[in-house]
Amino acid sequence: MNLRKFCLTAIFLAFALFCFSQSDSPGRFSNSLNLKSSYNSTLIYPGVRSGIEYLIKSINVSKTKKSGKKRDFDKERFISANLSWYHHPNFQDNLYLTGGWSMRRTHSKGFFTEFSPEIGLSRTFLGGTTYKVDNNGNVSSVRLAGYYYALLSVGGGVGYDFSIIKHKPFMLYYKFNLLSMYPYNSTIYLRPAMELGVIYKLHYFHNAKSKL
Repeated sequence: MNLRKFCLTAIFLAFALFCFSQSDSPGRFSNSLNLKSSYNSTLIYPGVRSGIEYLIKSINVSKTKKSGKKRDFDKERFISANLSWYHHPNFQDNLYLTGGWSMRRTHSKGFFTEFSPEIGLSRTFLGGTTYKVDNNGNVSSVRLAGYYYALLSVGGGVGYDFSIIKHKPFMLYYKFNLLSMYPYNSTIYLRPAMELGVIYKLHYFHNAKSKL
């Protein structure tokens, strides 16, 4: 699989999720699909991440504490598709595509927590020029040299949903992820990654358009 096929796979998965959401009942698409964009850093190495998430399930829960005070929150479940990249100077770039399952709990004042496992495919691109030598001793440069890895990720985060009280169409969040790539020099490679990003709620834009 080359870079072109990798990117086409990413586009196909995003398009498939988009079409799946549109095939639902009228209005369900706009109420269920969110767009995500974030700064994606593996410690000191910069990167970006973008994706989409589709709401599968939402339950409102009301609990009463021993003090008699009520606590309300929403439990939501999403499927997601994400394309991420980070740059390790003088070593490699890593582009990885993942699909995930997100579990989010949003409280009545807008604060939320979430946990999400993901699985996907990673493609690294080595920095600098890479050469190979054939059986006859001929030396040639390798275009887009790098490797493919299976990738697993688990992450947890916190954030604030501005749509609940302030009626704004977005959420801000911080998330910590742990990436595992295999096989990586015959070992399991672990790397922490941090996200700082925004989630756009498309139904706000849809509702605004409907009123015009």
